[in-house]
Amino acid sequence: MHLPIDECEEWIWESLNCTKDCGFEYLRDENKEFLIFNTNDLFVDAKALEKIRKTTGMGLIQISTHKGYSKLWFGRYTDHRRNISLNKP
Repeated sequence: MHLPIDECEEWIWESLNCTKDCGFEYLRDENKEFLIFNTNDLFVDAKALEKIRKTTGMGLIQISTHKGYSKLWFGRYTDHRRNISLNKP
């Protein structure tokens, strides 16, 4: 069972250890949902990413950085039978 998306958002912020100039977006399509975190103050390690995946069911699927800002895309399937974090359809 997945955590509700608002709890995922809170949990990921805490795990990313982001302290300033941060924001996020929520997107959903037919069977996937995404949280996109925007920050210019970021520290994250592999253990934190694995803990996020195990706790929220959301895997890090993309990171982009431009002019000091980073976007981290976390996603998961909403039908609970698929695991987007494993990058398998």
